[in-house]
Amino acid sequence: MKVRGPLLTVGAVVVLGVAILLVNMSQETEPAPQTRQAAQAVASAPAPSTARPAPPTPPPPQFPAKADYVGKIPTAGGTITLEITVNGDAAVAYACDGNSVESWLRGSAVNGALNLANKDTTSRLDGSIQGDSVTGTLWIGQKKWDFKADPTQPPAGLYVYEDADVRASWIIDSSGNVTGVLRRPDGATEPAPQLSTEGSAFVEGRMVNATRVQGDSNV
Repeated sequence: MKVRGPLLTVGAVVVLGVAILLVNMSQETEPAPQTRQAAQAVASAPAPSTARPAPPTPPPPQFPAKADYVGKIPTAGGTITLEITVNGDAAVAYACDGNSVESWLRGSAVNGALNLANKDTTSRLDGSIQGDSVTGTLWIGQKKWDFKADPTQPPAGLYVYEDADVRASWIIDSSGNVTGVLRRPDGATEPAPQLSTEGSAFVEGRMVNATRVQGDSNV
């Protein structure tokens, strides 16, 4: 009986120590409510975006304040010469084959795009600036052609002379070659007289001075 007393005491101490250890372990492994909520918030937060913002859209190309372009359009019957002159947001174009085909067109030159038509809308031109040149499509009546017109400098350009319902129109290209049509009061057409690089020509038997056409000219 004397031996059992100490043994019981030692056993009680061991049991108490184990109980205290379990209580401490439970307190260490169970996070506090605030700590648990913070951990959940971090876990549910979206990951930071790594996508780069889209680059800004570049502005559309613009025509120079004043410019002239000349192009050659091969056709089944020969060649049509096209001249486009731009002044600000307005443009005038003239197309002719130097014999019987011709068409005057007017319209806008905005945001690098051309939208031109003749007075009765039987002819039209749609184009846009591509680098230094203009490309697009020309319609005359039921026919259409794609074109490319390159920039040119004076004396190249578009010229016209009108008197008593007789109208002579000319295009001078970058090589100095001249293409033109003369239209009579009855609508008949024929090749225009030769135009000098100074803008003079013999029309109906007399020397006249042609006017250089600008993009905002009323022709």
